[in-house]
Amino acid sequence: MPNISKTNNLKKLFKTISLILLGVLILIIFSLSVLFLLTPDRFKFAKSDHFHFRFQYIYRGQAEDFGSPRYQVDYAKDICNGAITVSPLHFHDVKDQIVHAHWQNMRGGDLLKFYGVDLVGGIPNSMGVKFDELFKFPPKFVWLPTHSNSLPKVTTEDQYYIYTGDKNNYVKKDLNNFLNQSVEEFIGTNSKIRLDKEEAEKWQKKTSNKPANLLNTINVKAHEGEEHETLSEAEKHEQDVKKNTQEAKLVEDRNNQAITTISAQPNVANSTALTNSTVKTEEELKQINNLIGNVVVFVQKNEPTNEQIKARFNKLEPLGLSVCGG
Repeated sequence: MPNISKTNNLKKLFKTISLILLGVLILIIFSLSVLFLLTPDRFKFAKSDHFHFRFQYIYRGQAEDFGSPRYQVDYAKDICNGAITVSPLHFHDVKDQIVHAHWQNMRGGDLLKFYGVDLVGGIPNSMGVKFDELFKFPPKFVWLPTHSNSLPKVTTEDQYYIYTGDKNNYVKKDLNNFLNQSVEEFIGTNSKIRLDKEEAEKWQKKTSNKPANLLNTINVKAHEGEEHETLSEAEKHEQDVKKNTQEAKLVEDRNNQAITTISAQPNVANSTALTNSTVKTEEELKQINNLIGNVVVFVQKNEPTNEQIKARFNKLEPLGLSVCGG
């Protein structure tokens, strides 16, 4: 005769385990949902870019040294391959001021939060979670911590005074715009690498919309049940290679065009020698390094004087020859 008591105990144990697993699953789904809602799209589904801008942060008269070890990071030297980097922003090469932005749509508020001054909210001590690989196999999501709490802590007495431009022409900007606009929009200059990438994507989309491809897509979708991949792995690889080649060609063409245009200006003597020389003008270096501008932030009680502002724009970090330094 079966042991009814033992069977009932097993049923209770199975039910308890099932409830625990269900509770854990609900907790995971709830937690992921909250993280998804709190993470901005620019971090959830990151897109690669690579532009630079100079950034000075003067706290009560003392300029932060972003060339110091607490801000600097190592990086992979093959970072020019266009892959999504581990962090969206960073300083390196022991250079002060030069911010390397590797993800699209980065904002001034992201930069401040990344180094310890959170004026935009969201997940504490984190930029959010990368979800673009959650539905791949094996599924995963990437936690994006802030870099450090290196920036000086502000008080209620401190005000933000923000300026863009250079020593010859600078303008005062609004704090909210700095926090919430993309750096490109805030400064008023686009990343040419982003523009080239978008142009390449348009070209790829245009050239891929051929009747044969359209017919193949229609035929595949006409099958009942599970849809199949229109492109084979070999075809997809070939397409990716063409896309990367086109992007690289567009970047090269735009750099060459910029340098040629600058060298052809009437006030530049011996343009051929200048174009071929390793000594580049400031404008050439801006183009080569995809430098979109300069931002100076004063954090203090009273508004800085014109002399103080000009002094900071007179101390801009010189540009090097690196085209893709990471």
